[in-house]
This record gives sequence, structure tokens and C-alpha cells, in this order.
Amino acid sequence: MDYELRVRPVKYARLEVRPDGKVVVTAPFGFDVDSFIENHRKWLEKKLAGVEKARKEAEKGFPLDGRFYHVIHGRKPKIHDRFGTVVLPPMPEQMISLLRERLRRELHELIGEYSRKMGVEPGKIYVRLGRSKWGSCSSRKNLSFNLRLIVVPENLKRYVVVHELAHLRYLNHSKAFWELVGRFYPDYKTARRELKHWWRVVELNEYWRWLEGRE
Repeated sequence: MDYELRVRPVKYARLEVRPDGKVVVTAPFGFDVDSFIENHRKWLEKKLAGVEKARKEAEKGFPLDGRFYHVIHGRKPKIHDRFGTVVLPPMPEQMISLLRERLRRELHELIGEYSRKMGVEPGKIYVRLGRSKWGSCSSRKNLSFNLRLIVVPENLKRYVVVHELAHLRYLNHSKAFWELVGRFYPDYKTARRELKHWWRVVELNEYWRWLEGRE
């Protein structure tokens, strides 16, 4: 099995499967990496199977709202929901702007709905292009959402909104935090698994590589 070895002054070895399927081992000097890999082979194979599944889906088209749209290249960006097509312009900035406004409208509606139910009031709301996480909440009660959220189905957008709004009460992942999330989104564990899959899809999708300047 191919892997990248990173020798570091760490106490314990660490094994990671990146969203693109790259296997990375971080271990101290002289560590028996081959045995370590063999002992975790079943776990690795399961993770890599998940990556392969995402890779096949990523090839279906442009991911948007849990669907895959057929791509047409044109002068101006446009989304045809009825026909399941998107028009990609020459410059990614134009498409990013269109997607940002679309996601902003969706999020403002969901945030308005759940902030009333949860009895919280967020500060400013941002939609940004990022590659680390779906959303975040600052100590100033500002919420930031990743533009990548536009690719997932509405139910997963709802979960991310509930998750970030819950941080307005608990700026951590304590038991109380998860109890609050579960009150308004009971099946959050399934949502977290599905979001990991969609993250892989975005990482592997050629159009998102273009949007994010990864080509």
C-alpha cells in the first residue's frame, strides 16, 4: 500500500487518509511503519473504499444541493434547476459570486427559522470559500459558513446551521452542546457521516478544483 511517511518527534504514530485518498503516516524515527499499516489494514481499506465511492460520484457532474448538474460552458454563470444544468463562465470568480448569493439566501432563511426556535441571536453572517470546515462561530457570535455547503442536500444544511447556532450557547463540543444540537436535529450523527462523504466529493470534483484554484 502506498503512503507518505512524515518523520516527526511524536510519542505515538498517527495514520490519516486524506479526502483525496492519500495515506499519510506520521511517526517517530525508527518506527515500524509496515507493521503499523498491516495492523490497521481493515480500517484503511474501509476508508479508501469510502474515498473511491466519493470519487465515482464526483465524476457525475457539478454537485449542487445534493444533486449532480450537467455542465455547460458559456459566457455568464447560470443555474437551471428545472433542467439540472449549470453554465460555467471562463472565470471562477463569476461562478463563486453566484453560488455565494444563492447559499446566502438559503442560510438566512434557515438561520431565521432555527434562531427563533433555539432562542439565540447570531451576530454577522459570512459565506466564505474555505477548505477546512463547513462552518464556524466566533466568540463575538458571528457565524461563518463555507461556500462548499452549497453542494449538500437541504437536510445537511439544516444540521450545519443548528450546529453553529448551538455554539452561541456553548462555544465547545461538550455534552450540553450535543444535547442542544440533538434537541433540534436528532439524527446529527448520521448527518456528520454524510457530510464527510460530501467533503470528499468536493475535494475530488474537477469543477470545484477549478473554483478553488486547485488546478
